[in-house]
Parts: sequence; C-alpha cells; structure tokens
Amino acid sequence: MASHFQPFWLTAEQEEWDGLWKRNCFKVWKRSDLAADDRVFTSLYVYKLKRDAISGKVPRFKARPIVQGFKMQQDVDYNDTFSPTPGSTATRTIISIATSEDLELHSVDFTQAFIQADRLPESVNGRFFISPPPGSPHANTSGIVHEVLQPLYGVTSSPRALHKTLDCYFQSEGFTNAGFEEPAWRRSANAEYAADIVISCHVDDSLIACSSLSVMRQF
Repeated sequence: MASHFQPFWLTAEQEEWDGLWKRNCFKVWKRSDLAADDRVFTSLYVYKLKRDAISGKVPRFKARPIVQGFKMQQDVDYNDTFSPTPGSTATRTIISIATSEDLELHSVDFTQAFIQADRLPESVNGRFFISPPPGSPHANTSGIVHEVLQPLYGVTSSPRALHKTLDCYFQSEGFTNAGFEEPAWRRSANAEYAADIVISCHVDDSLIACSSLSVMRQF
C-alpha cells in the first residue's frame, strides 16, 4: 500500500477485522478439512474516506472486507436476492405523518448492518468460505480459510437477509406494516407501548418518526 495515509488505512483494517471477529462472523478452517463441494470465495478490502458533510474534513478512515460475490451462482450459492427498499413516496409519507402528528423525525445509519442480520442458509451444505483478505492476520497462512457465519458486504443475499431480520424484529416488538411500503413499519401507542412510531429502512439507513424522543433512542 503506497500512500502517506498507510498507517491510517492499516489501523482501519485492523479495527474492522477485530470488530468482525468480536461479532463471531468467522470460523477458522483448514482447507483440507472442507467437503469436496464446499465453496471458497476470494475477498478484499474496499477503502473509503468518511468525510464530514459540513466541514469536508476526514474524521474516519474506513476499510471494509468485501466478499467477491459476483462469483456466486444462483441456485448454488443463493436462492433469492430481492430485498424491498422504500421509494421517495415512503419518505414523503413519513415526513407528512411526522408533520401532521407533530412527531420527532430522525435519520439513522446502522453500524455494520449486514453482520447483525441472520445469514440465510442457502449455500452448498448451508455454508460457504472466504480466503482471508490481504492484510488480515491469516492472509499469509497457507491452507487457512474462514467460514462466513454472518452476512457480509458483497454477499449476494445479504440485503435480503437484513430485511428479513429487521421484519422479524419489528414484528416481535409489536410493529405492523405501515401500509404504504413493504420496508416500513408502524406501532401505535397503547397500554403496552408509550409512543406512536413509524420506521422505514433503506438497507442500512432508516428514517424514524416518533412522538417520544426517549422511545426513539431505544432504536
């Protein structure tokens, strides 16, 4: 990596990799122990400067491991990739609801959203593997691969897995479909819940309207 920002990128790589291991995203295997039909995909880091929207300064260097999912095959490595996303109509509807009902309105970005979802058991043998990306601790260790236990960026079905996980979670919390878009949920205040709240999710970005700021902060 030939860059005067090299120390920052290496630190970002290590922080991201450590975070994935702490969330139990991988399991180490010897390649010789895999079944003959197990699938192993290559991986790499994608780098991005996270700039402040107002000042333009760079508060964070982001390095994200990506599975090269373009090598995955339908009906072999995944079954379905469709994940509904809200359109501009949903956004305008939620803003209109927040305005008419005098609700708090906030935009929220999920941190490492995909790896918090439940992986869909679609692959051969219900699992797949990656070779360690360059710069990771096992990158130069011969014969080592990682079983992927959580959805990762680059995996074809990760957006669908995230949507299904969110939908199950919101239903368990008393939400129902908002009625104007599939990836939008609403829960009305009642004896059990203290506030009206409407949520829409566009992959890892969400828009939340709620009558109570304290209830909103729970999400």
